Amino acid sequence: MKKLLLLLVICTALSCKKDADKTLINTNWVIESTTVTPAMTSGGKTSTNYLELMGPSSCDATWILSFAKDGTFTAGANGALCDLFVDKSIKTWKKNGDQIFLSTDPNFPFILKNGKLTQTKTISSQNGIVYTFVYVYISKLM
Repeated sequence: MKKLLLLLVICTALSCKKDADKTLINTNWVIESTTVTPAMTSGGKTSTNYLELMGPSSCDATWILSFAKDGTFTAGANGALCDLFVDKSIKTWKKNGDQIFLSTDPNFPFILKNGKLTQTKTISSQNGIVYTFVYVYISKLM
């Protein structure tokens, strides 16, 4: 009985990993929110909601990631103007536990948890302010 229970636990653990990988590659990941701290000012408005500051049709607010089973991914936004600034070379990803590393941004991995991809980046502005951005993506079936 104990062996059967152990086998069941192992099979369940392995199937969860496959399900997590399957969830990652069978969806488009669309930006849900971007929070910035400290608050930024743009167009006379100050907020920690970066997408609100950039506007609903901005490149930042329409960003989409798609992961392929072969270890490549695509990234882009709504419209040709946004995609002008996207690197057109082959981009790869790899998974290590709950972290997703992109070849284009290896120092800022995504965390896959509770059906969401989250990435945290720290960027220094020209005037010396250090901003921390937290990007949250949700899956949207293809």
